[in-house]
Amino acid sequence: MSTATIPAPSFPLFKVEDRDGWQKVSSTRLFDNPHISVDRVECLTPHRHEKPVPWLVVQRKAAVALAPMTADGLFVLISQERVPVQQTLWEFPAGQIDVPVADITPDIVVNTALRELHEETGYALEAGGTLEPLGWFLPSQGFTDEHVYLFQAKPVCVVSRPEPDGSEHISDVRLVSAEELRRMIAANEITNALTLALFARMAAKGTI
Repeated sequence: MSTATIPAPSFPLFKVEDRDGWQKVSSTRLFDNPHISVDRVECLTPHRHEKPVPWLVVQRKAAVALAPMTADGLFVLISQERVPVQQTLWEFPAGQIDVPVADITPDIVVNTALRELHEETGYALEAGGTLEPLGWFLPSQGFTDEHVYLFQAKPVCVVSRPEPDGSEHISDVRLVSAEELRRMIAANEITNALTLALFARMAAKGTI
């Protein structure tokens, strides 16, 4: 399904910038590769404005995560291998935005979300479906500036087989009810931050 036919909803973009008493006074690149970089920074903060605070900050690409729902109210989960924790996890589909953070626009975020939905699950929005922005979350704000844009997509339907990229292995796609999703979270069967963040945001908004 062409994402060009989906009007991009309006939503704010996350930015790390000097404001509200924050000021980055220095930044030194210590490590760099296509996936992450590491900077040594010094910042003045709202409550520490006389002497800069030193910190190591991991720079990562921004990302998207979405909770797809079928017309009959079932959520689409994927089972994906995660090398750093050596586990196969049930997750909502997600992926990185492959442009510099400074160049990100709402259209790019939306197109990335719909592409990841199709590649990882084989699903796409039905005609007339909606992609509702649910804000963003910070997966590990103590050491990285990574931020993930959250969406709820509904209704979705199967259009093809999943086609994950070469670095991913998705072993299964599963439909679960809201009750089953809640049970899996309560039983610690779902442990990844993006799925927990999506569930929390939908629960707070009363959509689940």
